[in-house]
Order: sequence, then structure tokens, then C-alpha cells
Amino acid sequence: MESRRVALVTGSSRGIGAGVARFLSDRGYFVHTTYYKDRDLIQKEFAKNPNARIHYLDLQDEKSVRNTIESVKKLSGVLHLLVNNATVDYNIPIEKMDIEDWDETFDIRVRGTFLMTKYALPLLKKAQRSTIVNITSSWANETQPSFPAAAAAEAAKMNFTKTSAVALARYGIRTHSVNPGVTRTPLWDPWGVDDKGWEEMAKNNPLGRNCTPEDVARVIFYLDSEDAAYLNGEEIYVNGGNHLRSS
Repeated sequence: MESRRVALVTGSSRGIGAGVARFLSDRGYFVHTTYYKDRDLIQKEFAKNPNARIHYLDLQDEKSVRNTIESVKKLSGVLHLLVNNATVDYNIPIEKMDIEDWDETFDIRVRGTFLMTKYALPLLKKAQRSTIVNITSSWANETQPSFPAAAAAEAAKMNFTKTSAVALARYGIRTHSVNPGVTRTPLWDPWGVDDKGWEEMAKNNPLGRNCTPEDVARVIFYLDSEDAAYLNGEEIYVNGGNHLRSS
């Protein structure tokens, strides 16, 4: 396994995380995948994949983070690519949000990203060329009255990404943020978006379609490649240019 690049993708039981992990394994990476609740889903996706291993990970539990990194170390000994993808959302305005929901959002989006970065550093340092990609959001730069915790957490996560890009460069570790556009994943299921709704969102996109997990995976694959060796601290929007619209 020493001749292969090794990746760790959090929140990879479904959606963007599963798509990224699958894309990387298909291209020769050995991928460590993680789940929190969806054990059956991740087993179905990766249990028979010889290029992947499955780990339980609770980003709200520092011990769980340490255990996951230790498992990666025992199996692979090194880490070339860390993708912090796990997330949680609550469509709740400020006046109705409980502190538990606010804390969980920050725990997973921000604290979890910090903990994964911190404990993965020894393995990332062992690689001659390593990359951290944080899946972030344009919400970091926008007001989101219906998602105040997520928007605030993304602003913190984005700054941590930029700080990491400068602080970790001396170890040969490059850090980037990748901001997906509207992506049809199970994360949207609780909000009841039907086929017509997805079609309307696609029509409103400059390129006329919605983002896919594979779109995100291709950018991550490039950022971790030799071709991107001099890129650091990039903030890349994978949304067809939708962030440039005035309304």
C-alpha cells in the first residue's frame, strides 16, 4: 500500500462523501471511509470494495476521532489526502433554535474539522505531498436567516481552512476549500424537494444543471494531483458559476 495514495473521507456513507470516496477508489486510491449513523448504507457501498475500509466516527467525540486516525495509521501508516466532508443542517430561525442544535452544527462542521486535522497531522506529515480538502459552502459569505448556525459555522470553517493553508504549508501540506453547488443527495430529503423542484433549480443554474458528487470528486482529485502542487489555500466553487449571479 506504500505505492498508493491513501485518502480519508468523512461522512462517506452517502451523498457527496460517498461519491468522492467511490471516485477516488476507482482511480487507485486506498480510501478510508467513515459513517456515524448509516452503517447499512456504507456497508452496501464499500464493504466489498478491496480499495476501501469502513470506520465508525463520531465527530462530537474526541476519542472517536483519535481512534479512527489510529486505525488508519495501523492499516496504512500514512495519509496523503484528508477530506473533511461530514456535515449537519437545521432549517431553524434564530428565535426557534435550541442551543443543542447550534452546538451540534458547530461540533460537526467546525470542531470536527479541527479535530480531524489535528490528529491526522502526523500521518499527513509522513507523506511527501499531502492535501487537506474541506468541503465548505458559499454560506460562509452569505446571510442565511433560515440556517443561522450552518452559515456561522461555515464562516468559521472557511477561516480555519485559510489559516491551515498558511500554518501547515511548511510541512508540505496544502489546504483547500471546495464549495459544491446544489447537489441532489439524501441531505435534501427532509426538505421535500421533488423532481420538479430539482428541475427548476437546474434551470436557474448558468450551466443548466445541478451539481453531482462526481463534479466535486473531480476537483478534489485534481487538487491532490501533481498538477496542483503549487496551489494552496484555494476556494473553489463547484456550482456552474451560480455564486456569480446577482439574484
